[in-house]
Amino acid sequence: MSSTGPDDPSPDDPGPGAGPGEERPWWEQDGMVVDDRPPRRLSNGRIALLVAAVVAALALIGFAVVGSNDDPPSADRSTTAAPSTEPTRRPPTEARIATAKNPSILVHSSPPDGWDDMEPVEVWDAPVPPSSQASTAARPPLPRDDYPIKGRYTDPSGWSFSNPSGWGDPFVMLVTEQRGDWLKVEIPVRPNGTPGYVAAVDVELSTTDYRLDLRLGTRTLTLYKGDDVVMTTPVVIGKPETRTPTGRFYITDLVHQEDPAGAYGPLALPTNAYSEQIDEFDNGVPVIALHGTNRPELMGQDVSNGCIRLPNDKIQMLADTIPMGTPIDVWA
Repeated sequence: MSSTGPDDPSPDDPGPGAGPGEERPWWEQDGMVVDDRPPRRLSNGRIALLVAAVVAALALIGFAVVGSNDDPPSADRSTTAAPSTEPTRRPPTEARIATAKNPSILVHSSPPDGWDDMEPVEVWDAPVPPSSQASTAARPPLPRDDYPIKGRYTDPSGWSFSNPSGWGDPFVMLVTEQRGDWLKVEIPVRPNGTPGYVAAVDVELSTTDYRLDLRLGTRTLTLYKGDDVVMTTPVVIGKPETRTPTGRFYITDLVHQEDPAGAYGPLALPTNAYSEQIDEFDNGVPVIALHGTNRPELMGQDVSNGCIRLPNDKIQMLADTIPMGTPIDVWA
């Protein structure tokens, strides 16, 4: 499929004294202690009570002095190391989606300073399919300085992406790891599987339990919700010279087609994957997409240019069900 765009009181606080117009108490007139009453005499009983109180106070002071001469408690009894914060463990059936907040977002190509020492916030146990990119001859990166794509541009720090995307949808990324206030994400660049790093403050995070699983060997696509199968369908995959790449990808956009009866059917669901064998397709960049077809009789064959063709009713069902950012695992 071709790309169509790439807590103290204040000095003025009167405190607990009298308010305006109130008579101030006798013990606080003009800042002096005033008491015109004759001094009171203490009875013998009260004198005895006073002596007892003084003796008791002296005894307490003595105990305190003795206690201060004791050996201090050892460090292993007085201090206990606080346990480190355990990261949130997410099951393989959940995916985390980051949606850009602002009109553009900067994604760094290198991890932020201190990344290796940051405490993990979230951990996924999902198995990741082997990426075919590891064994494919390197091709020019996309985008690049001399070849910007609408909505996708290079930057000295990595890449910048427009929001909305080149196809008019909110720009989304698939989160693969979170440490501290930073996210490691999948992004729509080539080479496939190139990681990016983005500040968590720049995105809105959401979770989906939808996921797609494509098995190239059987030409079968399955939609899961948690552990439940929602849909299974035969598909068309790429031919040997334009193979459908393997790895973990995600749905980036939804593109309605002007001609529902055309080669792409009623709509296409582009992914963040690119062809690993061609650099241009139909006067645009070779983005791998799921889309409909006007040749349903070819289901189950490997005859496409790398895209995944579905029956039209199935691609419509996917578009009506899954959110942007839904992961798709492509296995050999």
